[in-house]
Amino acid sequence: MIQILWRLTKQFNGKLLISAFLSLSLILGGVAFADEKNGEGAPDPTHTGSTGGRLYQPPADLLSPFEDGSEGRRGGCTGDAQISLTALAPQSHVGQTASTHPTFAWFVPDAQPYEIIFQLYEYGSSGSRNVIQEIPLQSSPGIMTLSLPKDKPGLSVGQRYGWRVVLLCNPNSPSSALVAGADIDVVQTPGIFSDSIDPLERAKQYAEAGLWYDALAEVLASGNEASILLEDLLKDLAELENLQAAENGSEQGQRLTQVVEELRR
Repeated sequence: MIQILWRLTKQFNGKLLISAFLSLSLILGGVAFADEKNGEGAPDPTHTGSTGGRLYQPPADLLSPFEDGSEGRRGGCTGDAQISLTALAPQSHVGQTASTHPTFAWFVPDAQPYEIIFQLYEYGSSGSRNVIQEIPLQSSPGIMTLSLPKDKPGLSVGQRYGWRVVLLCNPNSPSSALVAGADIDVVQTPGIFSDSIDPLERAKQYAEAGLWYDALAEVLASGNEASILLEDLLKDLAELENLQAAENGSEQGQRLTQVVEELRR
């Protein structure tokens, strides 16, 4: 297995230095610094979701990811899935969190379980990537989430991190693996939030403040009660990604739209 992970690491992202010092906890269910990006491809303020307005407002100072994001090949492991392994996170800009113990989420297309590897890494001053955690999991269909436990050391404010999931369709054939991931910036907690408000209302406040990961975590933790809010979040992000697709060639907007359609079934 070590040889397989090493080959995967070289194939998708070059040589990585592995040193595990964070501990993660799983929640499975059905969820810094870089040059500022110029104003091209700014969000369309006329978009309105089913909640009556734009739910997710990206940060005003959009930052470009250090890397383009790992979308991998389309479809699932078996080849008959119309939807792809998809990170539920921004890729045309860097998603933000005010939590030092954020939640990461992705969508798995295959009903059959496969081995899946979650990797968390931090960026050095030169842009190098150092893996700080690597966790083997078993995939489950639909949305999977993984959160850093509150009782363990968390991420550092002001630091950029990256994460990805590698779905091993065939452990003996690294080239068949599916990969998805994104960058994440940890920022200061805005002083406007209150822990006493309703979780769904808090999710809306996070979304309006540009804290994608926190908004999505609140919505996913609320289950079916927040299904409409979840759809609006993903639709808003899909539209933002589509606005950048002509420039960066990303298919993230299309993939998120497919996820929304799948969740409606």
